[in-house]
Amino acid sequence: HKYISLRFDTICHFLSQTLPPELGELPLKYLGLAENAFSGFIPETLFNLTSVEYVFLSFQNGNRWNCTRSRGGIVDIYYSHGDQAQGANLGLQGKILGDKISNLSSLRTISITKNQFSGTISTDISSLKQLENMYAESNKIRSSIPTEIALMENIRVLDLSQNYLTGEIPQDVGNLKRLEYFALSGNGGLSGPLPSSLFELKSLQYIYFQENSLTGKIPSSIGMYQDLVGLNLGSNEFTGSLPNGLYNLTNLMFLYLHENSLGGSISDKIGQLTALTQLSLYGNPFTGTIPSSLGLCEELENLYLHETNLHGTVPEEVCALTMKSLVPQEYNALSADCYPDIETLVPFITCGCCDICCDHVTLECVTAVME
Repeated sequence: HKYISLRFDTICHFLSQTLPPELGELPLKYLGLAENAFSGFIPETLFNLTSVEYVFLSFQNGNRWNCTRSRGGIVDIYYSHGDQAQGANLGLQGKILGDKISNLSSLRTISITKNQFSGTISTDISSLKQLENMYAESNKIRSSIPTEIALMENIRVLDLSQNYLTGEIPQDVGNLKRLEYFALSGNGGLSGPLPSSLFELKSLQYIYFQENSLTGKIPSSIGMYQDLVGLNLGSNEFTGSLPNGLYNLTNLMFLYLHENSLGGSISDKIGQLTALTQLSLYGNPFTGTIPSSLGLCEELENLYLHETNLHGTVPEEVCALTMKSLVPQEYNALSADCYPDIETLVPFITCGCCDICCDHVTLECVTAVME
């Protein structure tokens, strides 16, 4: 009875209703109940599992997997969305990150994504010194980030996205030396500048802080993240120009800085980011012209430059990418303010290869008609 794994993909059947309180009487090390349709409050006895190391309770929100079986076992598993109205009433509830979380000090992984867990993040989270992975995206947690989070010294993945977090990101996060993936996106209420200690975390590979109210300048010390692969600071309130350190991130594949108040010109040094596949800079008052050195980023798949103050002509070197990697997809590949301005009837930017052209004044965009 040390292991329970009742995920849909292992039993081809959905479990629903509430979690039985008897779970807390088992000497479990592994509790796997993800991708079912449980609802209601978690039993208090769950916090009696003092030896549990892995807890998987994610995706109880009404999404549906389907499978076909044969006598030999599961043949195929495929995904379809469940009824959204029904899904809104599904999901586990309770204050899972409250004071009693300290009872689960043996935890190595906790995954509670897409439920209806609420409450605050207790300072007792400091007891989770063995924890390596926390996936808590898409819940109803209303809290600031306690400074005690810095005592989770073995944490590698910390995802608190799509909740209702408020306040500033504490300086103490600089103690999370093993952190590789840090996601706080979609909370809206997180504010203040990026903590300077954040840039002491040399192991970080992914930073996803989009859709908040973060302010200040992006410091040049961001260039210390030599292993950074993904950086998303979009939809915040950052100001200033692109820091020189940004161009040192030669392993960066995803860079999203859209919908801020970043200005100044885009340096020719951006061509040093040759690993980029996604570059989103739209919705900022950048000035000057589009650097031809972007043509050196031959792995680019999507490039968004609309709703800016960039002018001139999209360089031939950038247009040449449309013949290589900028292949039109569901969200078109190359955008700029190349639609005739409603006031002057002249495009702000001349572009013979854009997939989306936007009006610099009205910000309305249309799919370009390629000759």
